[in-house]
Amino acid sequence: MDPRTLVIGLDGTTFRILDPLLVEGKLPNLQRLIDRGVRGTLLSTKPPVTVPAWTTFATGVHPGKHGCYDFFLPGKSIRDFRPATSAEIKVPTFYELLHQAGKKTILVNLPNSYPPRLPDQTIITDFMTYGDDYIFPASLLTKYPSLRNYKLSPDESLKLTKSLPEYIQHIVDIERDRVTAVKELLLGEDWDLFFFLFSSTDWVSHLAFADMVQGKEPTAMQVFDLVDAFFGWVEEHLPADTTIYILSDHGFTYYTELFYINRWLEQEGYLTTTTGAGKFEENATARRRSLEAARSKKRLRIRLNKRQLKALFFHPAIERAAKWLYNHVIKPFVPIHFDINIGIDLDKTQVCFPRGAMLQTLYLNYAGNFSEGLITDKADYDRIRSDVKTKLEALRTPSGKRVTEHVYTKEELYGNNPPLPSPDLHCATKDVWIVGHLHSQSIFEDHISNKHDEFGIFIAAGPNIRHGEVTNASIADLTPTLLYQYGLPVPAYSDGKPLTIFSPDFKPALLSEKTQLTTLLDDIAL
Repeated sequence: MDPRTLVIGLDGTTFRILDPLLVEGKLPNLQRLIDRGVRGTLLSTKPPVTVPAWTTFATGVHPGKHGCYDFFLPGKSIRDFRPATSAEIKVPTFYELLHQAGKKTILVNLPNSYPPRLPDQTIITDFMTYGDDYIFPASLLTKYPSLRNYKLSPDESLKLTKSLPEYIQHIVDIERDRVTAVKELLLGEDWDLFFFLFSSTDWVSHLAFADMVQGKEPTAMQVFDLVDAFFGWVEEHLPADTTIYILSDHGFTYYTELFYINRWLEQEGYLTTTTGAGKFEENATARRRSLEAARSKKRLRIRLNKRQLKALFFHPAIERAAKWLYNHVIKPFVPIHFDINIGIDLDKTQVCFPRGAMLQTLYLNYAGNFSEGLITDKADYDRIRSDVKTKLEALRTPSGKRVTEHVYTKEELYGNNPPLPSPDLHCATKDVWIVGHLHSQSIFEDHISNKHDEFGIFIAAGPNIRHGEVTNASIADLTPTLLYQYGLPVPAYSDGKPLTIFSPDFKPALLSEKTQLTTLLDDIAL
């Protein structure tokens, strides 16, 4: 068997967390990999979010080409958003290209891998799985009993009822069970490339990143102990000629201020709110099912409409006090759940952030994109989009911070032929986190938010990997790098390129002329 490749994802991991641990000698196994290979920062997608970023990793193209630029994708109506799945991916993935070349891949927890794209694939899908089947083939459950303990996502009820350290410990326990199953798969199955993603690195960062960088949340740091122990196990149990890639889909940071962009759009006259409309939810995913089950345990659910919310939050100080009371007293200890029953009136809205809190993207309700578009003239579309972009780029918080570094048009992100429909504007964040929630009367709020940034990590080690730093690396470069390593041509449509991480004397094995011809014909077809 040819030398194998192990690709490990550390979701949301940043050198801002790893480097202090490395300096303190707390990640000895990871340090040995770095010492005999390369490391560098890995630039994520815009926006730097799970589905777009990991799909770019798997395809080598930007979100405008692979088509999965958000967790949810709009249809013919601006009301018609559907969840992104692997069926939406518009170009071949690296694991399909390797499959065509006779190479076997195993994927564990690769986001946007459901449903499986190959009929005979060995795969465990991710938290965006719809339905109860997530292990393929199902016979793996009999062959590897440890898979029965494998969970797609944490129990959200514990987040509502337990202390933060207890909930983080629950996450660590989930990841430990996953690692147990992955070890059995690594040793028990035949494979050429094995992918496994640690989700816990992202989960705990969302909960406690601001504290983690200050050394205040030791329970969360257990995740990185688990990661390092896994690399020690790999060193002991896998052949020495295994090539290892380690990467994250994005980095992490924390923000101290919030900007409620839909409230701002309402204030500027671009958006109209109403009671109970315009809410998009991921109801069928494993995570959403867990969250809804947790909420259903609350014996009393109270729905607040626009008038009631305005009366309750009549002053910013009152709003701050009420939110503190709910989050620190009512939510953990009292069986009450508050629903903010306010939505976007899409019949009267020109511009909106329709989904809520996931991405910093805006859609114009334009007839050229949506069947019920309120904006019918292209000149009006161009004017409104330009006005919103100019206003947002000039806007500052009360403390003087810029709300956004730059507002990208879809042409800037996706080229002159962007997918239709797709987000018309994207706000790049630096100092202020932008959300679309409508549960605030204020436009700005002082609040610590642990969220993504664009700068992830990349580490590689193996018999053909050089030593040192790697620069200017992008997550789009990973598929071209893997294809180059296996002697496969890089598709002409790729946005990435093979990284310069290989030793000068490395010559990839040339695959058959038939395989190369098939790839060439696929390129032409695309």
